[in-house]
Amino acid sequence: MKENIIYHYCGMDSFFGIIANKNIRLSNAYKTNDSAELEWIFSIMENSMAGVFKTEFVSTLRKSYRGWLENHFRPHIACFSKEGDLLSQWRAYANNGKGISIGFNRKYFESIKMLDNKEFEIFDVVYRCKEQEKLLKNLFSTIGTDNLKLLEDFYINNRDNNCVEEIMFVDALLKYGTIFKNETFDEEKEVRLIHGFDEIAAESDMFEYRVTQDDLISFVEIPIDVKNCYPLIKEVILGPNCKVNSKSLGHFLEQKLSTEIKIKKSRSSYRSWNLLCAAL
Repeated sequence: MKENIIYHYCGMDSFFGIIANKNIRLSNAYKTNDSAELEWIFSIMENSMAGVFKTEFVSTLRKSYRGWLENHFRPHIACFSKEGDLLSQWRAYANNGKGISIGFNRKYFESIKMLDNKEFEIFDVVYRCKEQEKLLKNLFSTIGTDNLKLLEDFYINNRDNNCVEEIMFVDALLKYGTIFKNETFDEEKEVRLIHGFDEIAAESDMFEYRVTQDDLISFVEIPIDVKNCYPLIKEVILGPNCKVNSKSLGHFLEQKLSTEIKIKKSRSSYRSWNLLCAAL
């Protein structure tokens, strides 16, 4: 792990798109491989903080939260890791080791808050339950007992009209909901670039869509500013099964980004099943 470098694992086609088009794609946060994405926060409220809230309150709050996310906030994320050569990441996100890990300069993202009229922030994912619980308790302390009681009454009595306190509460919860994950994902050491977590950002013309074999996924694109005072990419790591020639890759990167970038090969000796069968 290197300080200020965050790695994005991807297949060769995605890598080519990022470099050639000079943009980074943030996808619908509900479409990740975590079934509890954005809602792990309620597991903490139900289990670790059961004495603080009534079960009915948490249940109705969850429904409201889902509605606000779907119709008003619609968070989109790009995922990175603090580690650039993890076997689990190669297998899951880089075409079974045939892809590339792009080492982005974290300071680049921290130096800018808006590109192409799109606001975003970058945060480390929080995995430990105790840390999540502490952050939530601090949040509730900031909101205040009176406002919490008002919200609890608002939800339990199923009032139809929205209140300012509800919007503020959902907004505050979402800031943690986007970065809280089940600790079984801890080895990913994830860092997230997030759009739409602190403002109403669900205008239909803001999103584009891509298709998979069985789904339609919205995304937003953030353009890359190669003239920023912080260099965008610090290194590139070829996957253990990647066939790309390092010299050719270096020429491609210099042509598109006008700078020389360090290229190295994964230390993993992993070979995918298809490659292993072909060698036999």
